[in-house]
Amino acid sequence: MRTIQKTLAGACLLFGLSISLLATAQIADADDDLEDLAETGAALVLFGLAPTALGGWLAWNLRHSNRQTSQSLSLQQEQMFLQLLQNQAGDLTIIQFAAAAQLPIEQAKTFLDQKAQLLNATFEVKDTGAIVYRFPL
Repeated sequence: MRTIQKTLAGACLLFGLSISLLATAQIADADDDLEDLAETGAALVLFGLAPTALGGWLAWNLRHSNRQTSQSLSLQQEQMFLQLLQNQAGDLTIIQFAAAAQLPIEQAKTFLDQKAQLLNATFEVKDTGAIVYRFPL
């Protein structure tokens, strides 16, 4: 659905801006023939400005929905993190968080590093090399 919306937004903007540019150039070059100006003005509004407005709205809508989706995912990660902390008594490994939040290991490590810095967590390195984050509860 997003691909269709992106394609449609791009096509509307491309078509609408092209027609708007051509109509504006024709209006600027037009002699004082009112009939030609009226026809060009109508073409500008119908075939230039309307598709441009539609394309702009579609692009804005895509950006707005992407922002909401991103915020929702951040909130889900935060809730998963807090739930795991509670279940694990404040001790958490990167793999535990990555598996629970369904994130790549690098993203999970970055997330936990940021939270550890924010919440003054300590670290313990196991004999296996795993890092255990100890968050105060």
